[in-house]
Amino acid sequence: MRNNLQVFFVVFLAVIFFQSCDSDNPTNPPNQNFSDYYPGSVGSYYKYSVTERDTLGNIVQQGNRNVSYTGTTTYNSRDYITQSDTLVFDTLSSYNTFLFRKSDTGVFYAVDTSQISQLIPDTLRGYVSLRDEMQLLFYPLTAGSSWSMYRINAEVQPGIEVKILDIIAAYDGAEQIDLNLSTGTVSVNSQRVKYTLEYYSDVNSEPETYTAYMWFVENIGLVRFEGNQVVLSLTGGGINIDISSNILTQELVEYNIQ
Repeated sequence: MRNNLQVFFVVFLAVIFFQSCDSDNPTNPPNQNFSDYYPGSVGSYYKYSVTERDTLGNIVQQGNRNVSYTGTTTYNSRDYITQSDTLVFDTLSSYNTFLFRKSDTGVFYAVDTSQISQLIPDTLRGYVSLRDEMQLLFYPLTAGSSWSMYRINAEVQPGIEVKILDIIAAYDGAEQIDLNLSTGTVSVNSQRVKYTLEYYSDVNSEPETYTAYMWFVENIGLVRFEGNQVVLSLTGGGINIDISSNILTQELVEYNIQ
């Protein structure tokens, strides 16, 4: 099954309404003042340049992505910030709204389980319990840390599970990078995170694997993305499963944090 789906975290996420005690999630550390790699409140906005390239490196299309935090809402008894997200390629554009929240343990997006369930084969639907949140970041970002961003397993028998979707995030180190902002070039120290998505469209098949890297800067947020476009949706609360092997690059060009 190959779909082009928007799954609202409601990361874009947001694949998950999960319990903090779920065994798929990392152990919550005690409350501490960790560095903030996803700052901002209502009124903040980010603008990115976006370039899509084919496997030979040729530019397919270019555009912009505009992200703004437009309000707050309560969903499933949790308080979220509303993220308005517009992606524009030439004359084509798409608009989505996502919900995210922050805590001492990281950044979470809400997930529309009715949409994510479309990734589940009909024969396995009765064996799956879906999370309602997806974890984009897990604090602190330290060497060797990794976490389950989102996972769908079908427990067909007690102790026997069939994997359908698995998204693993892993801290990949610090990197000094240049931000080519509209106001000039700025050198910043970023934290790189690798995201690996495995999707099993058939029980007996090998998974379709997609990878991407995201760079986060303290007190600024997400400044760069590079990798399979299927993973780009993770930065907003959804998952797009499609057949494209093209690579997207997203670079921060302008921002304002309230």
